[in-house]
Amino acid sequence: MKTYQFRLKPLSSWATPWHADTLFAALAWQVSQRLGVDALHLMLDAFADGRPPFVLSDALPEGWFPCPLTAEVQILPNSNLKARRPQWISEDQFRHLITQPAPLVPQEHWHQPIAAVRSLHACIDRSLGTTAGEGNLFETEGWHLRDHNTGSTQHLIVYVRTVDWLDRLHQLFRSLSAEGFGKRKTVGQGAFELTGEPQPCEWLDGFEGANAFVSLSHFVPAPTDPTQGRWSLLVKYPKFSPRVPAASPFKGRLLMFRPGSAFHTEGELRPFYGTILRRLSNHFPEAVHYALAFPVPMRWPED
Repeated sequence: MKTYQFRLKPLSSWATPWHADTLFAALAWQVSQRLGVDALHLMLDAFADGRPPFVLSDALPEGWFPCPLTAEVQILPNSNLKARRPQWISEDQFRHLITQPAPLVPQEHWHQPIAAVRSLHACIDRSLGTTAGEGNLFETEGWHLRDHNTGSTQHLIVYVRTVDWLDRLHQLFRSLSAEGFGKRKTVGQGAFELTGEPQPCEWLDGFEGANAFVSLSHFVPAPTDPTQGRWSLLVKYPKFSPRVPAASPFKGRLLMFRPGSAFHTEGELRPFYGTILRRLSNHFPEAVHYALAFPVPMRWPED
């Protein structure tokens, strides 16, 4: 498997985080619509059998990566700066950390390339079709890329590892761009354009001396995955697509490792870790949930 990057240009804020599992579900529906249900079942069976046609990262701000949780922040003498690990680091810092682990120099403010926004909306009375009484408001959350004074168009990057699905994925991303991603896409949120052709990223596929990996996606470990590592957890409450014939929209509660989680490995590194989950809900037991890790080989810190 080789790694490539897709550049997505957001045309608006988005109301659903660009996590790999949600992105996978959106692409799976595109497979069903473009290639048919039989093609979708063949794809899902390959994932369930441990032969994934492709592996996805979360969508990351261009030029930024999740900070590996193995990274330490240097303590400066006679300084009031807190030794706080950043959530995001630049690509140059990331490349250095995975090949030559070293402490990060603390900063007063670490850059946050993604900003959260909250919007107030008036509730609509279902009987009258107009706004309800005073104070009947609800809040929605969204996100957008924060300007870093680069002077260039901002993009999200999705890294893909595949053998022979690159052209099909390019078509699926282009098809998804015509529809939008996530919640509230009918009112314009989650709109994006696919920019250019997918570009190879050989540097993410490994180097001599790598003995660990850091994940670029949310994932659930498989029973045979390594356990020596550092990780952060997220509790998710995933939902079915409205097109799924399930009695309840909720799949249940799911505990996932966040991007930046890192694990020491034994032997040769694999192109993916994690698992494909089944039977999350009694309402629709045929459903599967993507929970693979997109691993980037790294060198485990000696100390």
